[in-house]
Amino acid sequence: MMPNKPINEIIDQVMGERNVSLEQIAGELGVSFMTVYRWKRGQSSPKSKVVLKALSNYINRVPASVN
Repeated sequence: MMPNKPINEIIDQVMGERNVSLEQIAGELGVSFMTVYRWKRGQSSPKSKVVLKALSNYINRVPASVN
């Protein structure tokens, strides 16, 4: 389950820990790059529980990068 954080913080965390881009996240979720960009900037948030569940599944599926 996703932590109780704002979506922009979750995206920042995923990008940092798993070394993925906004484009990769957008592609996996089936939304546009600009949609994920707006979420990251805090300009909007996902309106669908389906998208939030998909993001949660993506986070759990993509391994953290090893630095």
